[in-house]
Amino acid sequence: MKLLHTADLHLGKIVSGVSMLEDQAYILNQITEIIKKEQVDGIIVAGDLYDRSVPPASAVLLLNDIFYEWNVTLGLPIFAISGNHDSAERLQFGSAWYEKSSLYLAGKMTDPIQKVSFQDAEIWLVPFHEPATVRKLFQDETVRTYEEAMQKITDTIRARADQTKTQILVGHAFVSGGIPSDSERSLAIGNVDRVSTKCFADFDYVALGHLHHPHAITHPTIHYSGSPLKYSFSESKDKKSVRIVTLQEKNCDVREVFLKPMRDMRIVSGSLEELTTTILDKKEDYLQVKLTDAHALLDPMGQLRKFYPNILHLERVRHQMETDRDVKFEDLMKKEDVALFDQFFEFANGQKMTTAQREKMELIFKEAREGGQG
Repeated sequence: MKLLHTADLHLGKIVSGVSMLEDQAYILNQITEIIKKEQVDGIIVAGDLYDRSVPPASAVLLLNDIFYEWNVTLGLPIFAISGNHDSAERLQFGSAWYEKSSLYLAGKMTDPIQKVSFQDAEIWLVPFHEPATVRKLFQDETVRTYEEAMQKITDTIRARADQTKTQILVGHAFVSGGIPSDSERSLAIGNVDRVSTKCFADFDYVALGHLHHPHAITHPTIHYSGSPLKYSFSESKDKKSVRIVTLQEKNCDVREVFLKPMRDMRIVSGSLEELTTTILDKKEDYLQVKLTDAHALLDPMGQLRKFYPNILHLERVRHQMETDRDVKFEDLMKKEDVALFDQFFEFANGQKMTTAQREKMELIFKEAREGGQG
């Protein structure tokens, strides 16, 4: 059995005021070509199909089109769940009759946990859930944390599972030790949203969503696919991919197939002159530009957009001044006015005053002192 594992589509995502829908359609079509080439038996989508609970109509249409392509045109089963960005109720709508076409879409947590028997495997669909939901659903007042909720769910699954069959869990959670990125929404304040790997003992493959880094954790059976696109500059060095999972007699082989976006998301740095005279390759990419100029600039964003139309963020690099951490306040007070201002100038601008600037400041301080005496 061969499955494709992806997650965190975030259809309808807007990054710095720019809609990512065109990029999302492009990457989903690329995933379709991978599905055809790999000749997979089924497709896992581990949550966050949409970026918000009430997605724009264009995002709903895109998901409709791609699921139709995968499920109806290609005739493949889809095993999908809701994530923390999705509306569980909206995704649950129609799921009962979708199953007639082998589209298994678990929006809401249910008791019993939804199980799909597929070939020689049992696939358990565990949508995103909060502890309160699990506590009420299973009538267990001891469930108070995300860890306890997930442990309750997987204990329930283990009690029903046929261990002679390959056991696959599809979930949306933050596993302890995982590497987050800036584009993920926190599930809870602090680290109380974490669940441990021991929750997933006895499963042959755990297909997770939520963390966008493709290698958020390293584990033989627990895997994040990562998001198919970069949604923040903290992901700029990621190589996005989908997982191809081959399972045979409980043996699991997992490999990545890398994706190539229509527009990459990159961080570049340099002076305004450098960036506007030596034009970078792939100038259509989404860019965070770090300008190294120390002096004042006139409309740098406007000048840069002439060459790089998809700049999402512009910042000036702050030049760090080496300081003596052991300096005492009384020592600072002993410095002359110009020397103190020189230190401030270097801190603010990343360089010392020129001779002409220093002479000008000496004159200003002299006039100020003489004026004060008068």
